[in-house]
Amino acid sequence: MQVISNFFGSVMRFIYQTVSQMFPEPEFISYFAISIMVMTVLYKLITLPITISTIKTQEINAKIQPEMQKIQKKYKNNPEIQQQKIMELQKEHGYNPLMGCLPMILQLVLVYALFRVMRTPEAYMFGSGVDMDTIARNFFWIPNLSNPDPIIFGLPLINGLTQYLMFTIMQPKSSGEGNEMMQSMNTSMKYVMPVMIFIMTRTFAAGLALYWAFGNVIEIIFRLIIKRRDRGKSVKELEKEVSEKGKDK
Repeated sequence: MQVISNFFGSVMRFIYQTVSQMFPEPEFISYFAISIMVMTVLYKLITLPITISTIKTQEINAKIQPEMQKIQKKYKNNPEIQQQKIMELQKEHGYNPLMGCLPMILQLVLVYALFRVMRTPEAYMFGSGVDMDTIARNFFWIPNLSNPDPIIFGLPLINGLTQYLMFTIMQPKSSGEGNEMMQSMNTSMKYVMPVMIFIMTRTFAAGLALYWAFGNVIEIIFRLIIKRRDRGKSVKELEKEVSEKGKDK
């Protein structure tokens, strides 16, 4: 984790130095805040192939739901065979349940590493000995991004709402009564996680909350564009694209 934090600090220092030479610092948004937003865009662009693969995998899962429900009905009295047949179906179509969790796990790891950078930017970003009082860290209504957002319904609420939208977009549409447990878990996550994130970001450094909220907005836009582009594609077409992405890696 220390290595990731040091890397984030180096990247942000480079962005900060580059941006500060391009134009005068605006009064309402500091170079520090701009650096966070630029780094967020870079991260989302770098991880875009993972996002695309995840979306296509989720769409494959949604499209094979009718077949899964037939298996569940056919083997409802034999859970072991039912599970085996479902796994065979998922493997046949290249569906990996872990792919839906990968972006969230990666996000949490990076957020934890970035948490250190936001709390002590003088250690990770600027180096020891730098007078942080001479560096502006404001963002519109927030005077210092190293401290929590002073407005409860500022970035914490934006984080909660954008996370809710993320879960809404990510949750695959399914029909029928099959897989009730998974549907129940998805529904719980959809409402519980945004509340938890809202509560957590009230105590986080506002810079971290800015990174998370801005990242959510970017990913929502990416997902809407990708889902609209892939609307109407068959399972075979999606499988082919996921397979080609895997070969490229």
